[in-house]
Amino acid sequence: MLRVCSVTIGALLALTSCASVQQPASPMAAVPSSSAATSAATVAAVPRADADASRTTTDVSDLTLGAGDLIEVSVFDVPEFSNLKARIPSSGAITLPLLGPVSAAGLTAGELQSVIRLRLQEKYMHDPQVSVFVTEHKSQRIQVSGAVKSPGAYELLGRVRVADALAMAGGLTDEAGRSVQVSRKRADAPTAPAVTTVIDLDKLATAKDEVNLELQAGDVVEVARAGAYYVGGEVTRPGSFFLKARTTVAQSVVNAGGVKDVADWDDVRLYRRRPDGSTELKTFSLNAFEEGKPSPELQADDVVIVGKSGVKAFLYGIREFFKFGVGASVGLI
Repeated sequence: MLRVCSVTIGALLALTSCASVQQPASPMAAVPSSSAATSAATVAAVPRADADASRTTTDVSDLTLGAGDLIEVSVFDVPEFSNLKARIPSSGAITLPLLGPVSAAGLTAGELQSVIRLRLQEKYMHDPQVSVFVTEHKSQRIQVSGAVKSPGAYELLGRVRVADALAMAGGLTDEAGRSVQVSRKRADAPTAPAVTTVIDLDKLATAKDEVNLELQAGDVVEVARAGAYYVGGEVTRPGSFFLKARTTVAQSVVNAGGVKDVADWDDVRLYRRRPDGSTELKTFSLNAFEEGKPSPELQADDVVIVGKSGVKAFLYGIREFFKFGVGASVGLI
């Protein structure tokens, strides 16, 4: 007697939430598990995160000025300083009426405001009312790239963390992998290789400060693209799937729509390429996974093939023969 295994709709939805290129559309025979759903849910939480959720409130004036920034200087009741705009050159010093060159790079807007006020107070007026606004903060930018919806350069308008940067870039794409890399140039050695920090996206979803790093100007945030694996043989929906979350052999079969009626549950083959280019072959049993044996985790470029049971194929063939062959013959009499 053939054993037919099925999963409930709830278990199926949980399992298939570890996104793939193809999604199962109906209940199927499969090995239930929930770890994939948990992993995928945490990754999916990143694009939906509010950009202000983990940001510390701060003013743009707290950020230091640098080359390329456009500022606006005004002094009350002084025509020469009426909404005067100046872009900070590579030298770091701007030229202002009455004062000449004034060093601006490395100062915050508030500090530059104090410098201008003191210089004017020394020579020209008793209590000048000075204001400095930052119109463009080009020196305070980060780069977001990789598997995000809107890669590009973004200004640091306040304190920004990694999760904020991903939200600014529109969130993750379907190709997003399981990690994000932050590259930062060393201030004491700008020509040295950048220091790289790799962050697990599952942990990033917790939004804890030790994982959700605060970014600095010049940082490059890159979301790794997911690898892919292939599932074929006696499965409902064979094809390639993104390895977006931790996925086991058993879960990969579920992602491929589950096994067909003629599948051999004890013939699940895993093909994996070794570093030397050769191929490693391991065989597993879905029955053993059901009984509690751990299902191995897949790697990028793995191939999973579910074999066909000769006995099941024969029995189902006979059933189809009697169902259609004999029925058709009776209809002709």
